[in-house]
Amino acid sequence: MKAVITGDIIQSTKMKVENREFVIEQLAKNLKLWNKNYKMKSEIFRGDSFQCYLSNPKDALRVMLVIKTFIRGLNPSEAYELKAKRPNSKTIPMIYPLWMCDARIALGIGEVDKVGTKLGTSSGEAFLYSGHLLDALKGLKQQIAIASADDYNGELQTEAVLLDHIINKTTALQCQVLNYKLRGYTETIISHELNIQQSAVNQRSNAAGWNAINTMVQRFETIYANG
Repeated sequence: MKAVITGDIIQSTKMKVENREFVIEQLAKNLKLWNKNYKMKSEIFRGDSFQCYLSNPKDALRVMLVIKTFIRGLNPSEAYELKAKRPNSKTIPMIYPLWMCDARIALGIGEVDKVGTKLGTSSGEAFLYSGHLLDALKGLKQQIAIASADDYNGELQTEAVLLDHIINKTTALQCQVLNYKLRGYTETIISHELNIQQSAVNQRSNAAGWNAINTMVQRFETIYANG
């Protein structure tokens, strides 16, 4: 079994050009990092869409949520302006946004027939599930979906609905904390990275439903522990 994540930035065409470029630039940069951390292959296509391929599906849900929370944690308009004022800064300001940047993401799990040089030329169940699910999401209020070619499909679809409900209630500041936690950072390190008190990290984590999210991620990893 393999895993394919396909997603796109919601309402990207309504963004200012510089804001859209900022979001895509930051996503592209971080995807390169996550490619190494999770042994995956990824690419951005059509300007506002992205796809990731994982030969081992175990990390797929975690990666999906890392991407989701990263994008929701961005504030493209203000961050872009502050970056322009501090061109030599190596860090990206994390500020509460006037509006929420977000993404639709679909995860497909199944067999893969071919992985091309470009993911767009690849084929197989996992690619079909992921692509079809993303198309279906555009007509729904739901922004996270999962489909698999095994006996866990029903369970995972339910899990996706619950995760979607939880994450859609989070703020950008909470998503920043969730993103670090999903990547295995301790609250002490997160407080340093975000320049906030550890108590604030814990508060945002609890308010964002981290325990529920982590339980679902661990359940997913147990299911696909053997690849």
